[in-house]
Amino acid sequence: MRYGQRLPQMGLPRPPRKCFYCFETDHLFLFCPKKTEDKKKGLILVDKFTVRFANGELIPMEHNMSIKDCVRKHLPSSIAVMMWGNPELETCSI
Repeated sequence: MRYGQRLPQMGLPRPPRKCFYCFETDHLFLFCPKKTEDKKKGLILVDKFTVRFANGELIPMEHNMSIKDCVRKHLPSSIAVMMWGNPELETCSI
């Protein structure tokens, strides 16, 4: 076998690949539109294959949950306040 040649397939079907960020199967992590959207919203920082909250904190991962779902579940309050404001400071008019 020459360098760069692929090994012959054994005839077994390959399981569908899925994105590590959102678990969808129509794209891979590098091209994930949901990851790009969360990055534009300021929820996450992405450095190649490392994803952190925008404040630099690690994202707690849970078994069988996508990174996207873990971001939403564990979003630090400092980022949530930055994104949507502090609900305790909102006033209501009488």
